[in-house]
Amino acid sequence: ASAREIGPEARLVIVEGNYLLLDQSPWDALAPLWDLTLALDVPEDVLRARLIARWRDHGHDPAAAEARALANDLPNALTVRAHSRPADLVIAWPQPEARPEPSIR
Repeated sequence: ASAREIGPEARLVIVEGNYLLLDQSPWDALAPLWDLTLALDVPEDVLRARLIARWRDHGHDPAAAEARALANDLPNALTVRAHSRPADLVIAWPQPEARPEPSIR
């Protein structure tokens, strides 16, 4: 629904998506298209809380939000985490004892 044609005058294109580094067909065919890749490394508990909050923000009650996040979103995120090729740049969420801002590695 949001597809757009990108003309030759475009100097920079930023593409965002969960599966873009997935090392499984058909997603792995995209790898040659990327000049630079970036991934966010967020602890599972933070990711879980964010996914539940997202469904709460969409009007779901707490139980429905958790059920939706845990049945679909979190398993998808864990699949991506476990089966993606390495990104060129990783932004890591800080540990509690670390600096307050994310680090880049």
